[in-house]
Amino acid sequence: MTKFATLAAFALSALLSVHATPNPLSGSDTIQVRDPAIWYNGNTRKYYVFSTDDKIKIFTSSFLTGPWTRAGSVLPNCSSIQLDGRCVLWAPDVNFINGSYALYYSVSTIGSQNSAIGVATSPSMEPGTWTDQGKVIGSAPGDVYNAIDPNIIDNNGLKLTFGSYWNGMYQIGLWPDVKTQASALPGTHMAGANGRSAEGGFIFKPPSSQYYFFFFSDGITPLQGSTTRPAAGAEYKVRVGRGDNAMGPFVGGAGNPLYLDLNPPTGNIILSSHDNVYAPGGQSVFHDPVSGRDIIVYHYVKNNEVGGPSYLGINYLDFSSGWPVLVN
Repeated sequence: MTKFATLAAFALSALLSVHATPNPLSGSDTIQVRDPAIWYNGNTRKYYVFSTDDKIKIFTSSFLTGPWTRAGSVLPNCSSIQLDGRCVLWAPDVNFINGSYALYYSVSTIGSQNSAIGVATSPSMEPGTWTDQGKVIGSAPGDVYNAIDPNIIDNNGLKLTFGSYWNGMYQIGLWPDVKTQASALPGTHMAGANGRSAEGGFIFKPPSSQYYFFFFSDGITPLQGSTTRPAAGAEYKVRVGRGDNAMGPFVGGAGNPLYLDLNPPTGNIILSSHDNVYAPGGQSVFHDPVSGRDIIVYHYVKNNEVGGPSYLGINYLDFSSGWPVLVN
């Protein structure tokens, strides 16, 4: 009986471990970031991670597992957009478009709708090579959206997704370049509604899937210096919906569009607090040309550091089930 119980416990433990959320890849748990974005340059053979704050921080590494090196800022002389926050800058998103790298960024302050999204371009992503192209869109008090948290995807033309809280996340087209608006604001409603604490929309199509996926951060993000935490389960987490194209609609596993205001909230949870990872979010997703695998990068607070900084998390993703799953 004891032997049987031991074997049963071992089998249950093995089963649970298969479904447990893997911890972040080693090598980045000392790298302080928020809202990280990642890309790879095959010429320099380096990964570049861009982060909120200090005019968009740059980190580089030859490997996903580090070591990561701080390599200056994207816009060391601040953004040309004349709004409060122009020398801080938030929520970068990077892509390779028409032969150069384009990095979108946010100019704002906490809780304000006096916001704008700008874009900078570079031939290599190296520090000192970025040219600020200025404002793409803006928002003001009274708008249904907040012009922060940009994400760009090239799918039958450039699509810019943006938004945080207020009435949610929206999408417009850009044409004929990386900054010229091709459709009217606020655009197509993608996700979130009625002040829901949802933000950071990111659209990604894995090479292995027929679907496009809309990732977003849902819940309350803890800031450095906080002495308390939200109720368990109310903190940041990553949710996802899927759709047939980059313009949506995107639905969760229950079939409900992400823009509906429902209880329980729309979107499948794919990453939430676990082990020493607390309030993960601010995510971006990338197909790594080196490993040939899809990865998610995000920030998180260490569970044992209340009020502490946020760190870089990197995990592999698997889409073979039809939905993204974090895997080793």
